[in-house]
Amino acid sequence: MSNIIKLKTLLLTPLIKFAVKHPGIMETKIFMKAMIIFPAKLSKSYDAKIVAGINDYEMALDSGLARINSEPEIILDLCTGTGFAAFKIAKLFPVAMIDAVDQSKEMIEIAREKAKVDGIQNIHFKKGNAIKLEYADNEFDFIATSNAPIYLSEAVRVLRPGGLILVAYSFGGDAFGKAKKIISHYLEMNGLKLLEIKSIGSGAYVLGEKK
Repeated sequence: MSNIIKLKTLLLTPLIKFAVKHPGIMETKIFMKAMIIFPAKLSKSYDAKIVAGINDYEMALDSGLARINSEPEIILDLCTGTGFAAFKIAKLFPVAMIDAVDQSKEMIEIAREKAKVDGIQNIHFKKGNAIKLEYADNEFDFIATSNAPIYLSEAVRVLRPGGLILVAYSFGGDAFGKAKKIISHYLEMNGLKLLEIKSIGSGAYVLGEKK
């Protein structure tokens, strides 16, 4: 492990632990405001930034998706951005119906246009807030989210018993492994069984199952 990666792990581990211990920080007015302003400003250049760091962004997500050994029929992609993960999921599960939600209307507009150009019809891009989803309890077979804050209790609410949730990040790497115990406890508190935490390149994924 390079000195730079070691330093990132050293810095990120306490931050990840803090966020898991204090998820309420993501519900503060300042945080919520930032999550509206920044995506709107980044929307036009967002895809270019993804392409620039495609390996880091893609590796953890692809590896996590490869661990899904079922055939989910109703899928939710939370904080979809311009649809990067949603399009991957649609390719992997072509007969599934996918709702892809993001609170940035600018991001959603770009995602819808991409789907139209590519002729993809099984993704429904919808403006919505991950902190309060407009769905019934136990509605989805599988939920994915990548490089975004995760409001776990709300995600678990709309996930059916036995359903899977995949959280992937292009950063954090070994920091997630070092925080495994506290992440597992956090999942347990929210009705999830930890199936796997794995570092992939500079990123990582967490896979859980609703009890």
